[in-house]
Amino acid sequence: MLTLKSLDSSIISLIILFIVYMNVHNRSQKIFTSNSLFIALVRMNMIMLVIDLCKWLLNGLPGSFSMISHMTLNFLYYLLAPGAPILWLLYTNYQVYHDVKRLKKLKNLLYIPFVINGIASATSLYTGWLYLVDANNIYHRGKYLWVYVTFCFFMLGTSLFYILNNRKNLEKRYYYALITFFLPAVIGITVQLFIYGSNYTWSGTMLSLLIVYFYIQDRSLRTDYLTGVFNRRQLDRYIKQKIQNSTEKKSFSAILIDLNKFKQINDNFGHAIGDEALRESVKIIRKCLRKDDFLARFGGDEFYVILDISDKEKLEEVVNRIRSGVENFNRENNKPYNLGFGMGYDIYDYKSKMKADEFFRHLDMLMYNNKNSVSS
Repeated sequence: MLTLKSLDSSIISLIILFIVYMNVHNRSQKIFTSNSLFIALVRMNMIMLVIDLCKWLLNGLPGSFSMISHMTLNFLYYLLAPGAPILWLLYTNYQVYHDVKRLKKLKNLLYIPFVINGIASATSLYTGWLYLVDANNIYHRGKYLWVYVTFCFFMLGTSLFYILNNRKNLEKRYYYALITFFLPAVIGITVQLFIYGSNYTWSGTMLSLLIVYFYIQDRSLRTDYLTGVFNRRQLDRYIKQKIQNSTEKKSFSAILIDLNKFKQINDNFGHAIGDEALRESVKIIRKCLRKDDFLARFGGDEFYVILDISDKEKLEEVVNRIRSGVENFNRENNKPYNLGFGMGYDIYDYKSKMKADEFFRHLDMLMYNNKNSVSS
């Protein structure tokens, strides 16, 4: 029978997932593939928790209604359970490749094993291959359950292969979150396999989904998906906060960075290389900043750096480090393109009472003046 500890963990897991689901469902933009796949994963985990709880609570209860309900729930459990590793495979595939067409091809391919599993699950009602409910309404594992478990682990293993094989293309934070996903999920499955009567598969998966939520999904609402830096929304919020907190004695500074001849890179080498140039630019900028400095993509090929610096000389030092970083990149890289930055930078003048958009226009004007002085 289901132990009290397993029951508690299942109920707590269900509550946590419900909170995450409501938060993601209300806040996320469901038109984005990554968000819709994550919502499907959370929903699947919630459904499996409910089915698993109910079938264990019905285990051994007398009466024909209890037996029919128990058999139905076991059928649904074995029918739907592979949906979780399949959805995770689709999710990791998209995180690695960001290719909707590739994702659709994989999705169509995965219908085949899912249908085969459905047939095996239905057949097991009579053959007991995967599971069996005896005359006393007691659940038993089938002699071919190992095939079912192997298939689920194969799906997870394929996901792991995607991640490890493409780790260089993933932001470190995303890479470690995707890798860490496997630990609680696999531990939960393994414990349930070897300790009969325990119920930790879906509680472990819940912990895995929490990791993904905090390090990928929640962050994706605040960051630019291509470069991994903060997005325009977070920039607007942050700059308004900095302006509100500024005083005559303590202000801040900002640098507007524009990639020179970015359109030519796109036109000459394609948008994939253009995207690469944006990511390389971010790497250069980050190396020149402190850990807590704010970096955001304003849009297109423009980036903003916000610094807790009120001294003109220190601001110039940062700008010069960025210039040196670009020069080193162009000297040492084997790319088919060179990078160049146009920069407009200044310390926010508390007395000016400039609003965020006014300060942005001020920096934009300084940046164009800088570009014109270099070209003339």
